[in-house]
Amino acid sequence: MRLLIGTYTDIALAPSTSKGVYLYDLDSTTLQATCLDCVQVKNPSWVAASHGNAFTLSECGDQSWLHSIAIDGNTLRLTSSKKSPGDDPCHCVALNGMLYSANYSSGSITAVKVNDDGTLGETIQNLHFHEHSTTPRQLTAHLHNMAVSPCGDLMAASNLGGDCIYLMRINGDGTIATLHTLHTTAGSGPRHLTWNNDGTRLYLITELTNEVMAFALDGNRLVHMQTLTAEAEKGHGAAHIHIHPSGKWLYASVRVVNNGIAMFGINGDGTLERKAFYPTGTHPRHFAITPCGSLLLNACRDKNAIELYRINSDGTLAYLAGHDIGLGMPVCITLL
Repeated sequence: MRLLIGTYTDIALAPSTSKGVYLYDLDSTTLQATCLDCVQVKNPSWVAASHGNAFTLSECGDQSWLHSIAIDGNTLRLTSSKKSPGDDPCHCVALNGMLYSANYSSGSITAVKVNDDGTLGETIQNLHFHEHSTTPRQLTAHLHNMAVSPCGDLMAASNLGGDCIYLMRINGDGTIATLHTLHTTAGSGPRHLTWNNDGTRLYLITELTNEVMAFALDGNRLVHMQTLTAEAEKGHGAAHIHIHPSGKWLYASVRVVNNGIAMFGINGDGTLERKAFYPTGTHPRHFAITPCGSLLLNACRDKNAIELYRINSDGTLAYLAGHDIGLGMPVCITLL
């Protein structure tokens, strides 16, 4: 397996030894990881891949950038950089010749054209949102994550600052248009989203309350179905959410107060049932599940390592001690 890993290279919390975006090879039999190459960019906190190219961002306030990277065998090559139209981009999606970025501090989503050679072209849309909410983290809109539906014509986006989710249509020209705004509990702080395999259900993890919410797609609207806490008690600091390829289980990462991954079973009607909570290394931010569903790779930012977990036949996790991938402040894992 090939892994693209995004890292923090320069933040105020602690020094980092990372230089940018890394390309790793992971032997699925021995679980031996080998670093193949690195492209030096500042704070590439998210990495997307499409058609032999990688796209990342430099999350650096009003000095943020977007980057395109060519993947040539075992090497990475920076092909273009573009000043970000939004401040602090923290998530990006490459789709149908477009690069979409969610801009945390600007409260916006930007659509940038990707040229035929994989380089970044003109900005065709910079859509601003204005909803805000009740806590000190929510004085303005903070767009955090975008999830494209399996059919590819809908996008759901989370506004952590506004306690809401936007359901949007992706138009033929690559622009997006809001169809419905769903408001979550005040002070919850929506962070990451994931669709189920057939695009009929959407799941959310909230950063400020560690809640997992399930929604049903009803035409051009989202309807709330259920809210559970990722832990036994309501906390804060949750980060990522992802569904197993089988569609049977959902996992969510929790950090700051406790560090771990929560496991849920997915019922036939799309509702969730809490199954287990697995303590992990410090600050599990993003995690990825291999396409065959056998491994979960957990990026623990403050442990400076990516942990490997075996996913058993019943969805439970088993930590594979001795197989950590040591790397300074990993925060995103993209499987090629």
